[in-house]
Amino acid sequence: MHLVFINQYYPPDGAPTGIALAAVAEELAAQGHEVTVICAEGGYAGMRHETARHKTQKEEVIHVIRIRATRFGRATFLCKLLDYFSYYLGVAWQLAVMLPKPNRIVALTTPPYLSLLARVISKLRGADHAHWVMDIYPDVMVAHGILSQNSLAHRALAWLARWGMGGKRCAAVLTLGPDMAERLKRRGTQNSSSANHLISWVPLWSSGNKTADDLAVIKRRHEMGWRDDELIVMYSGNMGLGHRFGEILEVGGQSSENGERFVFFGGGKRRGEIAEFIENHPNAPVELHDYASAENLAVHLQSADVHLVSLDTKWSGTMLPSKLQGIFAAGRPLIFIGDAKSSIAKWVNQSAGGWIVAPGDVRGLRDAIVQAHDPRVRNACGIAAKAFAEANFNQQTNVRQVADILVY
Repeated sequence: MHLVFINQYYPPDGAPTGIALAAVAEELAAQGHEVTVICAEGGYAGMRHETARHKTQKEEVIHVIRIRATRFGRATFLCKLLDYFSYYLGVAWQLAVMLPKPNRIVALTTPPYLSLLARVISKLRGADHAHWVMDIYPDVMVAHGILSQNSLAHRALAWLARWGMGGKRCAAVLTLGPDMAERLKRRGTQNSSSANHLISWVPLWSSGNKTADDLAVIKRRHEMGWRDDELIVMYSGNMGLGHRFGEILEVGGQSSENGERFVFFGGGKRRGEIAEFIENHPNAPVELHDYASAENLAVHLQSADVHLVSLDTKWSGTMLPSKLQGIFAAGRPLIFIGDAKSSIAKWVNQSAGGWIVAPGDVRGLRDAIVQAHDPRVRNACGIAAKAFAEANFNQQTNVRQVADILVY
């Protein structure tokens, strides 16, 4: 088959959606399919068309087309829309003139509503379409506060989302976890009168982090100035609008004499809240750092005793942060603050790899941290987490599952 993927990001861009797409594209090329990716040019000036050769058994070739979209940035909502619109136009043109014609157009969800292009142009080119859903729209916009639930705009955008992933030529709708799949089913994508496909889910995978050397982990802790007898409680990754920090900071502000240190690594729109807390509570054992480097990720994740993952309830099922996969692969337990019915909570329960705390439950978070002080408890949770990651977040297995669903 000639498979065409459309997504704003693709390596060398470091966005997670592009990295996941690259792994699937490589797998499909290795299976003998012709693979084309249409992405945005990003910051790589002068590149419009390129051919990326990946090391597969057959040395197959993945064709990458980079669209020269506008770059107004995210300063305002209008700037973002203009960048999206220019990318949509570039994608539409490339799909319309592409030779050989695609057999299947696979749309991801960055930027939103690529599904509309996939359905319309696949019809014009005599192809079919499939969808790999990383974020569910317009639900994300409601959680973000951009739209009101059941407003006229929301109903219109929800109808467009259903339409884009519907029709007799829709071969598959794939998402990241059971809560996202259930939300799509409730929305009616699967049961629309013209759709003949099933909604399925495959979790993203850990990046293959190998277990770091114990001496390297100890060195890392010492370099950071962390004492051996401290419990290092870490939040690592994006600090976006969908994440919760109030409970964490409240407990952190009370922990000066409890032998704990709360360390935050990453960036995002809510990073400023943590910086402000540190400024106002200089004696609290709370630190803020930039993202850890990818090459030292295993050592970085294992330098913590326990990790924190949070997701506000209103965002549950609209997206699925992939922090858990890397944490579990590193053999570390986590405390999840969020909806007990979410995919992350289900995986924590199934694995016995950590604790689940309801949003707003400061005492529950405090109790979980107290339990995490016991090295025997942490070790048992870490072993269980790593075993669960090996069974459920294996890159080779999950990439192949995604490829099979999107092709067959």
